[in-house]
Amino acid sequence: MCFSATASFAVGAGLIAPSYYSISKTESRQMLMLASTPVVFSALQISEGFLWLSLQHHDYASWYKPSLYSYSFISQAVWPAWTTLAVWMMEPDKRRKKILNYFVLLGIASSLYMIYCLLTSNISAAAEHGHIRYYREFPFLNATRVVNFITMAVTPFFSSLRYMKIFATGLMALLLMAYFFYTNYLISVWCFFASILSIMIILIIKYNNPSAIQPALK
Repeated sequence: MCFSATASFAVGAGLIAPSYYSISKTESRQMLMLASTPVVFSALQISEGFLWLSLQHHDYASWYKPSLYSYSFISQAVWPAWTTLAVWMMEPDKRRKKILNYFVLLGIASSLYMIYCLLTSNISAAAEHGHIRYYREFPFLNATRVVNFITMAVTPFFSSLRYMKIFATGLMALLLMAYFFYTNYLISVWCFFASILSIMIILIIKYNNPSAIQPALK
């Protein structure tokens, strides 16, 4: 499978309409962060599209650092806190919400640490065999990988929302596939497929809106 600037831009642009739809259908402020997730994925893919251009075309070389850091910021510094907070804000079950408190703290700590690493350590990217490989000289990189895996892939499993576990299973499956088949390109490949999967958030929003839940309780 080959990825490219065209693929990244296509997914980024393709998420704009679903993003608008999920936000417009949101009936409570607690759901807004989750509903906005496709917007963030759209920005992520568009930034990688520009990174592709900077790596493959000399005329776009000046876009290399802005696109590299914008992609790295979203994929590594935003997602740990965003995922845990989005799930926590929508959780109606008090017992589960107490458990999710720990994931939120872990996600925020991970995001702050990744911001620190992005500001103080070297990062670079290269186009290899139809994929983008990200090189990071971060301290304790293996430990941060485990933490980010927990915050982004495990947290949704603790949600009681309808269809959230299906979404979480998809994220987990894509992550494992990317790890075993695209190990050196894990960040890029997993984010690409997770971006497409984020369309499923429309289903989660639709069936967890107050107007959808209340009739079922009557």
